[in-house]
Amino acid sequence: MNLSKGKSLKIQSTLTDEDRKLIAEEEELLKQVQDGIRASFEKRKTNLSRVAQRLEHLRDEAASAKNSDLPALFDQMNTQRALMDRPPEEKLPEPLSPYFAHMKLRENNRNKDVLLGHITFLDTVKTPVIDWRHAPVSRIFFNYREGEEYEEELPGRLAEGTVEARRVLTIERGKLVNIITPAKTLALNEDDEWVVDNRNSMPSLKGGAGQASRSQSIGTGQSGSASPEIAALLDPEQYRLLNSAEDDPLLILGGAGCGKTTVALHRMAYLNYKDKRKFAQSKMIVIVPEQGLVHLSKKLLNSLHLNKVEISTFESWIAKQARFLIKSLPKKIYYWTPGNVIRFKRHPAIRVAFKELVAQQADELSKTIEEKLPGSQKVVGLLRKRTDLAILERLELVEKEYIQELPGDESKSKQQRIAVIKDNFKKYRKQLMDVANDRMDLFSNKDMLDWIAKHSDGQLTESMVKEVLSHSIEQFNRSSSQRYNNIDTTKLETIDGKSLAEDDADELAGTIDSEDFSILLELYFYKAGRAKTGRSRLKQYTQMVIDEAQDLAPLERNVLGRCLHPDAAVTIAGDSAQQIDPSTSFNSWETVLEELGVTRVSANHLTTTYRSSTQIANFAHQVLGPIAPRTKPVSIKEGAPVSLSCFKTDGQMSLMLNEALTDLMLNEPHAS
Repeated sequence: MNLSKGKSLKIQSTLTDEDRKLIAEEEELLKQVQDGIRASFEKRKTNLSRVAQRLEHLRDEAASAKNSDLPALFDQMNTQRALMDRPPEEKLPEPLSPYFAHMKLRENNRNKDVLLGHITFLDTVKTPVIDWRHAPVSRIFFNYREGEEYEEELPGRLAEGTVEARRVLTIERGKLVNIITPAKTLALNEDDEWVVDNRNSMPSLKGGAGQASRSQSIGTGQSGSASPEIAALLDPEQYRLLNSAEDDPLLILGGAGCGKTTVALHRMAYLNYKDKRKFAQSKMIVIVPEQGLVHLSKKLLNSLHLNKVEISTFESWIAKQARFLIKSLPKKIYYWTPGNVIRFKRHPAIRVAFKELVAQQADELSKTIEEKLPGSQKVVGLLRKRTDLAILERLELVEKEYIQELPGDESKSKQQRIAVIKDNFKKYRKQLMDVANDRMDLFSNKDMLDWIAKHSDGQLTESMVKEVLSHSIEQFNRSSSQRYNNIDTTKLETIDGKSLAEDDADELAGTIDSEDFSILLELYFYKAGRAKTGRSRLKQYTQMVIDEAQDLAPLERNVLGRCLHPDAAVTIAGDSAQQIDPSTSFNSWETVLEELGVTRVSANHLTTTYRSSTQIANFAHQVLGPIAPRTKPVSIKEGAPVSLSCFKTDGQMSLMLNEALTDLMLNEPHAS
């Protein structure tokens, strides 16, 4: 169903008296809200005008006042200026489209109207407009249907009552043009007349139990009924991939619902069955993009008797690996990192900073060694010259050469000197491998950030650099509780009764971004090379499944590649058409394989979708447009037609989806 603007309504019917009454009620309500918004705007404008007039009057008075009166006049003028410079009060809703839904509630034998919009507005109106995203009362609209009794815990009270009416409204250019109720849709046609629009009704989801194909196949969603073993349902194409050679990396590509994950996990079980020693469960891992797939993969692997295989989101796994190798990282991860900061940190250009940082540290370390160790000038130059080696390997070479150059025989005094020298170099190594401290040099140094942006082919901008710098400075600041830990708490209390140690900015202070872990681990290996650091290396896996690999950034794939045993079996599943995050810097599957450090392989395309009906598969193929596969996906089942619904706001879309999903759960409880 395409609700394109400008097309005439072909299917209409006559209004009833009840319809006209409902329309009149909604139009009057809209007028009241719009009048209230305008009144509030005029009131604010008048108040500001009065302040300006008062300030002008004070200036005139000061021009002819006595010197003794000037301090008091200047004080009043400063007060008026402060009022003028005061940040504007809370935003007002847009009068051309102030809200998009209306619900009538009945509580304690009293009726109550609530309007849902994007900005809360309570002034000068009888019916409040609330922000649907934040106001707790909006939960009633989403969780209860018309005619149902509700019970919701709201701030300070338990709300109980009945939902008398739920209406979704479309207001365009200040005019009400559409009213959707559970029973019907009322619309304003091209002739500016209200009609019942039987075509433009609430979108619905269909094709579940009793309607869609009930053939036994993967993805039918027949909850509550017995299912056959999934392996028995693999098609010939999937079965061929299942039996591919263990030493060949397997790249499985295909759209949603084609069985990529199913095949990858069954291959894991197949290889474990063939060689339980090499492919022991403790040496296998499944990396998935989000927690829901962790639960799904566990369920499937448990059915295959692989309940000891490690399954993790990349985000959880990388944090664990980084903390294992790198000391002194912040304990708290910040989960609200701005999009531009994420994009900057996941960009492959970040690698150029490693070389620059290490070059600076090599210079600093050379100066320190020359000052501390007499006669080291001959060998310390190796730190700068031997760029073919990692910095830690260079340092070990300098230590070895310096000790060999020491004069004298194997006397006790020489052995004592060697012990002192080794102790010094141990400190240098510790200082050099303090990668947690390097994080500050990387992200709070504008020159370093500019250097990274310069090598990004214009993809990282100056504004991104500023945002990363600002974000990082806040992160590296100590929290208020740390800053004021030696001060009497009574002295921290402010005029509003709050403590200075409860600063909102402290949410960011002392935290680390999830994206930092991959960067720091790659820097760690860049510095260490093949040298031993005295700590364990990353665990190596003999079999790894990476699901939705297109969602990983280059550095993230690099770290995963470092964990592969030389003879590991790797299964990579993905779909480039599902790559929607610009921060991943996805180029091609060839690049992905290179970043993982595996040999090039030919892609295996799965073209049959088991999850979606023919109608959905064809529609999805059209949506992809130029990035769609050459061949249309083949679906094994038929379903209901696909409807296309267009909405003016995300709030209205959320309401519609909520309604459609609720109907689906009630009418087709076994639908997937």
